Amino acid sequence: MKRKILLVDDREDNLLSMETILEPDDYELLKAGSGRQALKILLKEVDFALILMDVEMPNLNGFETASLIYEREKLKHIPIVFITAHDYGEEHMYRGYRTGAVDSIYKPINPVLLRAKVAVFVELYTKNHQLVAHEQKLIAINRSLENEINERKISEEKIIQLNKQLLENVDHLEAVNRNLDRFAFMSSHDLQEPLRKIRTFSDLLYTNHKDSLNDEAVKYLSRIQKSAERMQGLITDILEFSKVSYDEKSFVNTDMNVLVDEVVLDLETNIIQKKLQKLISAHYLPYL
Repeated sequence: MKRKILLVDDREDNLLSMETILEPDDYELLKAGSGRQALKILLKEVDFALILMDVEMPNLNGFETASLIYEREKLKHIPIVFITAHDYGEEHMYRGYRTGAVDSIYKPINPVLLRAKVAVFVELYTKNHQLVAHEQKLIAINRSLENEINERKISEEKIIQLNKQLLENVDHLEAVNRNLDRFAFMSSHDLQEPLRKIRTFSDLLYTNHKDSLNDEAVKYLSRIQKSAERMQGLITDILEFSKVSYDEKSFVNTDMNVLVDEVVLDLETNIIQKKLQKLISAHYLPYL
């Protein structure tokens, strides 16, 4: 990217002379024939590495123009080097520095001196831009790090909240399991007492009166006894099931054939009724 330099002089030959001297260094040179014209250019463009300005100009001289330039905040960073044909002594130099100028060159212009001074200021401008770019990059990195830290803090807070909720859920589940265990124990205990009486009296009925009962009655009594035994097994299983979460050894191998036979036996009455309903429907349906 070419560095821009503003040349300000009321004489065209002086502008051409400076342009010729600086042309080999490949700068972008903008020319102004007066202080007012320079101010107009600076209203539109502010990215100049340097301003080379003649002191003796009509209407607005170099000092007055420099003062107006530095009134704008966006232009205070641009160094101004005065070009003058007269040496007015220290007072003259002090006035130039007071307006904000950084250096001065006397006419006739020494080409080597001009190119050397311009090169120094352009280098300073380049370094300054690099520092600004680096600073902006660091600011962006810091902002990104701040965002990342904030996101991590939010994530950590969410994790803490989730862990807290998880612990609360675990405590709740443990309380529910304890209540279920107590319910299973109390239910099994309460169910065993009437079941014990059913088994006792059915056994007494079978032992004392089996000879006076017909085959159908004995069959029904036998089913009562088997159902009572199965109910006793179910109650025992409820107690065992409540211990599964605490004792891994509670799991045992089961013969599914036996389980299916028990289910079929329980559903035998329903099966008989269903078959009977089908037979009745099949027999009477043609006559309806």
